[in-house]
Amino acid sequence: MRLGDIIGLKPNKKLHSREHLLADDISKMMAEPKRFASYLGIAKLYHENDLRELAKRVLAKKDLPVESRGKYFFAVVKTLVKKYDRNKAKR
Repeated sequence: MRLGDIIGLKPNKKLHSREHLLADDISKMMAEPKRFASYLGIAKLYHENDLRELAKRVLAKKDLPVESRGKYFFAVVKTLVKKYDRNKAKR
């Protein structure tokens, strides 16, 4: 018997990489599950630790309405350092 069977968890077969899991977590945190593809895009470009830290900071803002969390998150993401720069990689 596996641990997942014991505690009642079943793996989601659609989430098959770290980026997919990260995008799913953040889209649920920001209450925007329909924008999964947008979060997946940034999960591929930015470091996981930076994105999780940013998501926690956004959730900690009590004066920010729930509807504005995603907009604020995407505005601040632009200030983060990317994993790699595609333009520099081509050279």
